[in-house]
Amino acid sequence: MTEPALLAPVIAHRGASGTAPENTLAAIALAAKQGARCVELDASISKDGIAFVHHDDTLERCTDGAGYLCAHTAAELDKLKATAGLAEFENEPLPRLDAAIALLDSLNMGLNLEIKPTPGLEEPTARAVCDVVREQWRAELPLVLSSFSKDALAVARDELPGAPRGFIVCAIPENWRHTVQLLQCQNLHCDGALLEKAQAQALLDYGLGVYCFTINTVADAQRLFDMHVHGVFTDYPAQILGLEN
Repeated sequence: MTEPALLAPVIAHRGASGTAPENTLAAIALAAKQGARCVELDASISKDGIAFVHHDDTLERCTDGAGYLCAHTAAELDKLKATAGLAEFENEPLPRLDAAIALLDSLNMGLNLEIKPTPGLEEPTARAVCDVVREQWRAELPLVLSSFSKDALAVARDELPGAPRGFIVCAIPENWRHTVQLLQCQNLHCDGALLEKAQAQALLDYGLGVYCFTINTVADAQRLFDMHVHGVFTDYPAQILGLEN
């Protein structure tokens, strides 16, 4: 048995990413404006080991850069724009993790921070993320460090044992108990479309925090809240916030 690491019931996925460029300061600010009390962000590292907020291994989809993020220095990445093709955000920068945390602190928002390493960079990515969190995160605000990567979560466990962790999966694996015990995770985050009621109940009975991605309709959110999951990640927080229970 464990205790869940509670975040808000409605978490803005990569910020309010349905209407602003994902994983940007603008998306965080818009999520707050829409009433969200918590965001989910992704973090990876530059060539020189600086943590940036970005989802993909490569830069093309969300920025005006090209190639692997980890192949560029922080100074090079600082020059990029993360517009994701949205003209009204043409000057939006690719944010460093420390800038995103500073904004969250000013907005009194909680954070689910997904450690998103390029394969082979699990350890340095997790260490860089933990360094920023250690230096900047205000303990009064909700925080979960999550990842699909068991190696990254193991580093986070050892580097920041006091920071709650969440193991991310798509479908619920049969050996989930072993994994959450090994990595000392308080939460399990999964694909909401694949979660069955009996599985949700088993996770809840174990004492885990159960959060589901990526839920963009009221009907899907309501189905999961009826299973008593603790929360959902959504690109459209304003649409889902009325369902908090």
